[in-house]
Amino acid sequence: MSQNELVLKLILLMAFADAEFKNEEKDYINYLCKQLNISNDKYQKILIEVNGSLDFFVSSCRETARAIIEKNKREIAIQFLSEMIAKDKIVHKTEIFILQLIAEEWGMYMQDKNESVTNI
Repeated sequence: MSQNELVLKLILLMAFADAEFKNEEKDYINYLCKQLNISNDKYQKILIEVNGSLDFFVSSCRETARAIIEKNKREIAIQFLSEMIAKDKIVHKTEIFILQLIAEEWGMYMQDKNESVTNI
């Protein structure tokens, strides 16, 4: 899977984090497919793969994040993920959790001095 396809997979996993795939999110993903130069056929294959991995959601997110090795793709993914979270105008706990998990995988997570983090 290409780095762009992995970015899309991560975004699709985030879209399903709140257990609903809303129209605003679908529209945004269609826009992202164009930005990432991903065909509709590839998109459909990744969507089927994501639907099949929802039972292993956390490990799927971690594995996909680890597979994105290019720094610029990670930065693009963080930007797109943040935008995806805002699409339905509701920030869900699971979305924040997934964003934190991804940032941890990439060494981008900064913890406040007074905050404790439990291992997941």
